[in-house]
Amino acid sequence: MSGKRKYTVPIMLAIITMLTFLIVVLFSRVLLDGQSLKTERGQRLASSYNYCILYATVLKDGTAGLLDADGEEARMQAAKMLGKLDVSAGECGTGVLVQSGTRTGQSKEEALAAVSEPMQKISEALAPIGASGGALTENERATLTAAAASADKLSGVLSAYTAPTGSDRFRQMEAGVDWVPVAQRFVQELKEAAAAIGQ
Repeated sequence: MSGKRKYTVPIMLAIITMLTFLIVVLFSRVLLDGQSLKTERGQRLASSYNYCILYATVLKDGTAGLLDADGEEARMQAAKMLGKLDVSAGECGTGVLVQSGTRTGQSKEEALAAVSEPMQKISEALAPIGASGGALTENERATLTAAAASADKLSGVLSAYTAPTGSDRFRQMEAGVDWVPVAQRFVQELKEAAAAIGQ
């Protein structure tokens, strides 16, 4: 009987030590997986933010190119540049801009509508410009001038935040640190741009 008692305590201690080790290992794995997921989400948000910067750049360069075009080749180059507007709009809008809306209390549908409607109006207003191949009309020049001015404002809004490049900053972005108000100002500026360009 006393022999059994001698082995019981060490065996129990060994089992408790092994269980503690397993719990620590599993908990560490859960934490690492959580950090990895947050980093991945932050990377996607950062990529989307960079597409918003591209959107403003394409809008500026494309409209300025059409305004300054002195021949068919220059006009085609500017039109090709504006052709990238919808791609950058999709990546920018469905990512960081919609996320900023949902993080400020909007439903996903409301946030998506707040972004997609002005972007679509801007694209529709610019699409037919220069298609005739002739000189720009006064209305077309006014639309392009308004678009170029709006692009400057959009770029100015985005300059208030620098998209992250490191893991820690990606996780901060996923947590919503600093960029949500900037993205919401960008959405507001998009609405104003759509109203100015569509006149």
